[in-house]
Amino acid sequence: MSETQLQEKKYILSIDSGGTGIRAILFNKQGEIVDREYEKTLPMFPEDGALEHDPEILWDALKSVVNKIFAKPTYSPEEIAAIGICNQRASFCFVEKKTGKPLTNLISWADVRAEKTTMKMRKKFLYRGLVAIAKLFGKISGNTMLTTTGMLKLTPEFALCRVRWLYEQKEVKYRDSKLSGQQLYDMAKNEEIHFCTLDSWFMYKLTGGKQHITDVTNASGTALYNPFDLVWNKIYTKLFDIPHNDTFFPKVLDNDGDFGTTDPEIFGNVAIPIGASIGDQMSSLFGHCCFEPGEVKISQGSGAFVDMTVGLKPKLSKRGLFPLIAWKLNGNVTYMLEGQVTTAGTLIDWIGEGIGLADTPKVLNEFAAQTEDTEGVIVIPTPSGMNFPHFNPNTRAAIFGLSLATHRRHVCRAVLEGLALRLYDILEGMSHDTKIDIKDIKVDGGVSQSDIELQCLANFANINVERAPESDMTATGAAYFAGLSIGFWKDQEELRSLQKNYNAFSPKMTLEKRDKKLKQWRKAVKAVLKIQ
Repeated sequence: MSETQLQEKKYILSIDSGGTGIRAILFNKQGEIVDREYEKTLPMFPEDGALEHDPEILWDALKSVVNKIFAKPTYSPEEIAAIGICNQRASFCFVEKKTGKPLTNLISWADVRAEKTTMKMRKKFLYRGLVAIAKLFGKISGNTMLTTTGMLKLTPEFALCRVRWLYEQKEVKYRDSKLSGQQLYDMAKNEEIHFCTLDSWFMYKLTGGKQHITDVTNASGTALYNPFDLVWNKIYTKLFDIPHNDTFFPKVLDNDGDFGTTDPEIFGNVAIPIGASIGDQMSSLFGHCCFEPGEVKISQGSGAFVDMTVGLKPKLSKRGLFPLIAWKLNGNVTYMLEGQVTTAGTLIDWIGEGIGLADTPKVLNEFAAQTEDTEGVIVIPTPSGMNFPHFNPNTRAAIFGLSLATHRRHVCRAVLEGLALRLYDILEGMSHDTKIDIKDIKVDGGVSQSDIELQCLANFANINVERAPESDMTATGAAYFAGLSIGFWKDQEELRSLQKNYNAFSPKMTLEKRDKKLKQWRKAVKAVLKIQ
């Protein structure tokens, strides 16, 4: 695109596909959102443990939200400099190369039907030998890739396990078609199938079937792609009998790579450059401009994702966090670590709907605001298990310190303190295990609208916490990458200059009180872990 052509372009279009809906969001040169459209794309649950999406429904929803924007007289396809795509990672489907039609639904990362298959894969002699050897040599050499391989524990979240499971099924349905797993296996072996992540499915459709491509973050999210050597992992595909060839897996590009252009017939006879693709949490990290080691973003929705940039060299936590590719920009890979709190917004909803403590998140905050202290009440907010750094899936939520003087306001405040303390656990664990000091904490998402929770987080972490003015930071990151790819924005420094109107929370708790709170918290966590 020439300089003159670029000057005529006014917007970057970001497409954000999550677990329950898809958004089209339009950004101007100042990085501001000028318009957005949204459609629900609810998952399907065809049987116990299943979680699927129909890829054609998602594609129709994508076209719909984008065309709703272009239907407005203010905007036109000709004004779009580039498209950026961000999406939920690790879902996949099979597409027939000859027809371009799906053969399966998109099987979500949260689909757990592959549990038995995964257990068999773990017990495979060659796999156990590989892990043992990698663990030994990783310990001797300190090599991050070997250490990571030695720590790896296969779970159904990995697309690797769900692909193997798919090949073992008697019947695989997609709309009116029915194929056996063996038939899918044979088709893959005969080079008749594309393996598509959600982003690569979208780009396949956007380019009229011309491009079967993905990016490094979505590829590495499958456990079929080596995040260190940056190649599809032939060891695992051979070990677990996953047939593949040059066209089975999508071609992997940098996040700001050339993903082609849209088929002109899709959006107003205009071929729009596709300038970026990136996984959801990585996109949010970039959208917050967390470019340097120790910069952190926390996205709090139904769950909470804590992501920390670690730099150009991969680092891991030997207590269970693996290095992930944050992005690849200008040929350089930046790595990150990710920890998760399974229930954040879900817990707050349950507080109202399940036990009637506070009818809405707003009411919960109102009660919590009535007191400045929990008066000894501690809530361990782990009804669905405790992840890093404790990794106990069997823990349940608990309340300590109740007395006859305890009021609802104390429990409500303890709920928000408990969520902040779980986030602090993850932050402290990441910093301790990597020897990287946390410099900055950016937050977004529905739960982050609670001033009380963010003030608690700032107090316990003893670091400034900044809340973004915009909740759609995943879309922001994808827009930033797309803009960089075609020169709409010059560099990362210019992106930093677009960051405006963050609401800052500075630590206010005395060190004495903080130490006392943390000591009580750790004692309560230890008690919960012991009970389970």
